[in-house]
Amino acid sequence: MASMNKAILMGRLTADPEIRYTANEKPVAHFSIAVDRPTKDGEKSVDFINCVAWEGLAKVCGEWLKKGRLVAIEGRIQVRKYQDKAGKSQTWTEIVAKNLQILEWSKKEKAAK
Repeated sequence: MASMNKAILMGRLTADPEIRYTANEKPVAHFSIAVDRPTKDGEKSVDFINCVAWEGLAKVCGEWLKKGRLVAIEGRIQVRKYQDKAGKSQTWTEIVAKNLQILEWSKKEKAAK
């Protein structure tokens, strides 16, 4: 049976990415983006989407992404289930980034390019 799991989002980073390393020293970047969503009454609402990037893309995130930067992300949706410290079942949904495009640069960064 064929299936598809693909997400393409555009939004602004809510904070600088958090870069960590696995036990095998592979970099992983965790960050979230704020994505505008129109509502039925014409107002705007915002969804905060968790994202994760691995290895080479994680290094790019750590070097170039900053809070407030506008980015487009292509990846897949991943849902993880775990138990918290109280033993209650929790669900964590995130986008595993495959491609990332920086859509907005500061004037200082544009001059340095």
